Amino acid sequence: MDPGNLPAPYAGAVPELVPDAAASRTPPTFEDLLAVYLRTLSSPQTIKTYNTEIRMLASYIEGELGVRFGDISAEELSLYREHLIKSYAPATAAKKLTAARRFLVFTYMGGATRVTPEALKFFAKSPRVSEDSSYNVLTEEELARMLGHARSGSYRDYVILAVMASCGLREAELVGLKIGDFREAGGAGEQIQVKVVGKGGKVRNVPASPDLWRVVQRHVMLTGRSLNSRTDALRPLLESREGNARPLTTRSIRNIVKKYVGKAGITKAISPHSIRHTVGTNMAVNEAPLLVIQQFLGHSDPKTTLRYIRRAEELASKAYQYNTLPI
Repeated sequence: MDPGNLPAPYAGAVPELVPDAAASRTPPTFEDLLAVYLRTLSSPQTIKTYNTEIRMLASYIEGELGVRFGDISAEELSLYREHLIKSYAPATAAKKLTAARRFLVFTYMGGATRVTPEALKFFAKSPRVSEDSSYNVLTEEELARMLGHARSGSYRDYVILAVMASCGLREAELVGLKIGDFREAGGAGEQIQVKVVGKGGKVRNVPASPDLWRVVQRHVMLTGRSLNSRTDALRPLLESREGNARPLTTRSIRNIVKKYVGKAGITKAISPHSIRHTVGTNMAVNEAPLLVIQQFLGHSDPKTTLRYIRRAEELASKAYQYNTLPI
């Protein structure tokens, strides 16, 4: 029917009945974009971190600059970069900018923002990081001091450091451990396997020493739980003191490591990831094959493992410093 011949009551309704498709399309909100993007990530810890970092970006763009997120330009992005560099250490600013770039590439590909990936590389460029504190490593004597202070102060804290130093776990992997993840693969506790859920939900079995197994067994006993209980097997190995079988948080792990770094009189920057690096470097120094280190630490890319080999070579090149005999 010709719209011009419609009965009078409907004549004025034609524009609403046949709306223009492009005009009716509502742009996605920031919350919509973030929700979809987070669903593309697999690691719970990565999802949590990126949720925080991307919301910080949006808060600055919309709250401080008064610009709708979908209208973000290279200029606003440059101002955000300057803000991060002034407010945070270079390594922290770099991590925040990495999250911002990845999200903005995603929104650009979906047509929700206009800053191209090429422009992002320039206007959201990470600052130069002279030294990543997480890559600092501990000497055997420094680690022994930390463990000694923890053992005399809190057996739970000692277990935390001991598991990290023995298995080289990431923070999220550590807090995700359950009692039942420790299993005897051989007789008399001679071979212990620890089931670890790594990045992307990938599961690997990490061999543990009999010494660590005895430490874990004592911890379970001291906390009033049983290694033979199916119920306890599902409980976190490291429970929060808040109760209700809640696991420790990664923030708690960072605070505990910081506490014993201070007690041990260590002045260099040390994080939980530093202990993981210490494990990888120690294995390389002791000539463990690259593939063994890669599988032990759960690296998907051998290039990541190679840094421990290079670090071991760097230490070996300065071996003369350990020789204090006079000449």
